[in-house]
Amino acid sequence: MQERDDGYAIRVGLLAVIAFMSWPVWLAIVSGQRSFTTGVALSALVPLALTIMLPLVAFHAGARLHRRLVSLEHRLHIDGFIDRHLHPHG
Repeated sequence: MQERDDGYAIRVGLLAVIAFMSWPVWLAIVSGQRSFTTGVALSALVPLALTIMLPLVAFHAGARLHRRLVSLEHRLHIDGFIDRHLHPHG
């Protein structure tokens, strides 16, 4: 049985609020600009990144990706190479 993690649920909820409220803030800032430049367009990357992070965080994608990378390192024997060459044992 899985244990409830209320703290995690609160963090996901706060990220959702921040992500979706960043769009109106961005639009308010952009509406004050005289022209729509490349810099203004690139500034949309901030709310876009927050919006994309939401489902990734909610579905524990970071932990899954890390586990898959560690598994891939092990299967390709990269972990042994790293241990031998980057972390010599005396």
